[in-house]
Amino acid sequence: MITKNRELCYNDSMKKFSIIFLLYLICFSAFSEIITSEKFNYSIDFPEGYEIIDMEQDETTVIFKNKYLAAHALIRVWPESKFKSADAALKDTLSRIKATADYSDAIWRRQKCSIASFESSLLLPDEAAQGWGACIPLPQKKGYLSILSYSPKKVFENLGQVLVSVLDSVLIDAGSFREPGLITSTFYPRKQPKSINLTISGKSIPTQIDTIDAEASQFVIDREFSVFSFYAANNLPEMYDAWVRFYRLLARDSMERVKKVSFDIYSALREDCEKKDSANPDAALAQALLYWAQDFHYERKSSSYDKADIESIPAILEGGSSDCDGRSLLLMCILKNCSLESCMFISSQYSHALLGVYLPGKQGQTIKVDDGEGGKDYIVGETTAKNLTLGMMPANMTDRKNWMSVELP
Repeated sequence: MITKNRELCYNDSMKKFSIIFLLYLICFSAFSEIITSEKFNYSIDFPEGYEIIDMEQDETTVIFKNKYLAAHALIRVWPESKFKSADAALKDTLSRIKATADYSDAIWRRQKCSIASFESSLLLPDEAAQGWGACIPLPQKKGYLSILSYSPKKVFENLGQVLVSVLDSVLIDAGSFREPGLITSTFYPRKQPKSINLTISGKSIPTQIDTIDAEASQFVIDREFSVFSFYAANNLPEMYDAWVRFYRLLARDSMERVKKVSFDIYSALREDCEKKDSANPDAALAQALLYWAQDFHYERKSSSYDKADIESIPAILEGGSSDCDGRSLLLMCILKNCSLESCMFISSQYSHALLGVYLPGKQGQTIKVDDGEGGKDYIVGETTAKNLTLGMMPANMTDRKNWMSVELP
């Protein structure tokens, strides 16, 4: 149990959570380990295994511990009136645990934020702690969200990727579910536009990404594959949830990076799609993109077990190698940016990935995705076999229970 530090203003009302209070405070959504505070409207897409071990009754403080790793997280929401800036709030938070820290300014979601690396001898009962901290202003003046992600100092180097992943998985509004996280945005700020040219349905479509996009996305891939690998290597029950989270975070990181690309594709193809299928132009658009992806150069990026073999979405757009998962993820992101409900399906049994698009009335093979209201049937798209239309899938891969959906809220 984490020792209670009197100076941190965690008053004596803090108590072990009960099931009833947990349901009152935190809602566990359908998206695996995404935990949401209904009162303060923030969410965190935690790596698997984080559990609440303490909280204050007014919801301002929540403490988590990972049941598999010596990784901890502490959340403190400060009143907006208490500090003039996120930097001041984070410094005050860390000073209360007598931490030594190095601070950096950050801009995320058009807000001035603060990041710090720190060490403290007060967070853990018998040993020094080391970790990362961040403070983010919450929308609607709900306060300053301070979050500390830490471990015993002796294992910090081994758990660094997990600790950073927690901070990069903070979500404060709807838009933050679809753009790079605080840490990635800070370490890899946008530089300048880079022109690329795409050819889809015989049309040349000039568009742009940022020069930093491929490198930034690779940072996320490498970090999150390292996190996922722990669950896979130890064959933990949450291994498959961790796999879904891996792809979900890649999709989240990619959405903003391909936003202009998506808009330019939509603008170039929409009129032709309406002519081709006036009753369902969205289906025509999805089919055009599926044919386009099927013509990509097929190649796994890596055959090494300790490296992710998926290419980043920006690198694929620049002509890099791709396989089923990279192509499905790319089309999912583009279609979602075009306001089409889309997802990605992955299967360990089949070692394969498919695109999923919600197109009511479109005939073909579908996989049901649970939406809490009876589910929706997403028509599948096979991205690696040429000239297959939407709704076609390999005959030996049709067992629906072997497919998992990767979605963005």
